Formats: sequence, structure tokens, C-alpha cells
Amino acid sequence: MIRAKAARRANRSFAALLVTTVVLVGLTGLGGTSDAAPNDVPPQRVSSPLPVAGCKANRPRRQSTVQFTLHARTPDGDRAALVRVPARAAHRPATLVVALHGAGGDGTFMERYSGLGHAADRDGFVAVFPSAATPTHVWNLDVSSAPDDVGFVAALINQVATVACIDPARVFAVGVSNGGALTARLACELSDRIAGVVIVAGGFSRLPICTPARPVSVLEIHGSADPVVPYTGDPRNGRIGAVLPWVDAWAARDRCATVNTPQTVAPRTLRMDWSGCADGTRVAHIKVLGGRHQWPGATPPDPGPASTLSAARQTWSFLSRLPPRPTS
Repeated sequence: MIRAKAARRANRSFAALLVTTVVLVGLTGLGGTSDAAPNDVPPQRVSSPLPVAGCKANRPRRQSTVQFTLHARTPDGDRAALVRVPARAAHRPATLVVALHGAGGDGTFMERYSGLGHAADRDGFVAVFPSAATPTHVWNLDVSSAPDDVGFVAALINQVATVACIDPARVFAVGVSNGGALTARLACELSDRIAGVVIVAGGFSRLPICTPARPVSVLEIHGSADPVVPYTGDPRNGRIGAVLPWVDAWAARDRCATVNTPQTVAPRTLRMDWSGCADGTRVAHIKVLGGRHQWPGATPPDPGPASTLSAARQTWSFLSRLPPRPTS
């Protein structure tokens, strides 16, 4: 359950939760550049095959969604996540989507706020909503300090696969703001396990050096008037963290060949798609014109202009169209 303090925050705007924390943690890094020291380069994380226990379990057929709290043991202690398994995902290999809240939130809040719990029921994927371990409910973006949140997500994916039937070729992550920043790290450090990510209002100014072992599909959604994580980067620090250079750098990692002219996909919304990317991966960016620090379609809505699209629907539309990734 949400702590009383977190619940009061949730009832205000999500963006208001994030302003102070963003200043403190700096969020994430720009493309292939970083101000991290050489010893801050993350270790290679090579995952063993995804457990199959969740597919072998002999469970009775059911007609409704099951939601429960799962605990994963990590070097940083016992960590928790809310897991939602729709009935149609219970007895076949299903897509797994790990959804990371922003600073000040938790997994229970993210399930309601993002709309991804409802989307899981509608579209038949398993949704997992972890909670950050720090007292301020902030994901750790520093490679050299605890808690190891990338390691936590890796352990959590394995743990979920022991209680639900997960398709190892269709494991994805999505995050908002500080959670979007960690999602960018996951794309770099868990590319052997995660096939694609969606980042909403994430910062790109302080990520470690990114050397993914495999291409990873990326959708980035960002408001052009975001006052917390500026679209054009930090004006006080050489525009580091600008969104388009970061997406361009990812397209280069995926060896994409071309990018289309921006297309209007909803009022005040432009989309760019890169094509010809390695291993069938895709890279896309949605620019919300005049959008602020928002998860479009959030419940309750974030401050700023009313959304003309749903981040939850865009997330599933993007991820569901990706081809299965190689698992060996």
C-alpha cells in the first residue's frame, strides 16, 4: 500500500513530486558521451536463460486478473514489486513489461497513474511495477553506489518468470522521469535480456557510458516545454541532456539507416521514426508540442496542457509491433 505521505504526494501532481529530486540526482546521460569517470563504466551483465518454472506450473484456469506483491532477494535486501497477470496471460508465454515510477512514487502509484495496469488487462501482457528502495523513492542512477537498481530489475525479471509464463523474446521496460532515466540504463546494461524500452520525460544528462551488447528498440516521449528536464538540454551546462541528440545517438547504436520527416500523429504532437535498424529494432521519438513534465494520459493528469494522446497506448502500440528478439 502507498504510505500516507506518498499518497498525499500522489494526489497532487506527479510533476510537483519530481522538481526537487531532479535537481539532486541530475537524472541521466547524453548519447555516447558522459562525465562519468572510467571506473564508473558499468560491468557487463550477462543473463542466464530466463527461468521456465512459471510456464510449467500446473495452475487452474481462471477468468480474471491476478495482482500480487512479489519479493526479490538482492544484495541490497528484500525488494518489492506489484505484479499484474491478466487471465489471458496466465497459461501461455506472455510479454513482460517492467514499469518504473518517477521520483517520489512507488509501484502501486505507477500502476494507477500510468494506465499500464488497465492496458495489461486489455492487451494481455504481464505488467510489473517495482518500487525504489531509497527513503525518497528515487531510483539510483550512479553505477558506483548502492542500491544496485539495474541488478534489482534483472533479479526481478528472473523472479517473475518463476511465477508467470514469460516469453524471453518479449521482455520490455518503460519508465517516467527518474524512472525513465533508469530505463535508459537498463537498455544499456540489460540489452541481453530487454528487447525494447519506452522513456517518458526522462533526463539524459548523467548516464554512465553506454555500451549495449545487443541492439535495443527505443521510443522516447517528451514535452517541448518540460521545465524539469528541458527538451533542449541544460542551458547552464552546454545543453547537455538534449533529447534529440540522445535519440540520434541511440539510433546510431542500433545502426539505423534513415529517419523520416516528422509526422503529426495527434494534435500538438510530432513523431519521428528511424528505419533500417539492426536486428529489426526500431527507434522513435514523439515530441509533445508545448507539453510539460508529463506522462500523457496520466491519472490524475499532470499539470500542463491537456494530453492529446495516451502514453500507455503509445507504449503498447510500439512494443507490441516489435519482432521477437533473438534469445541466444
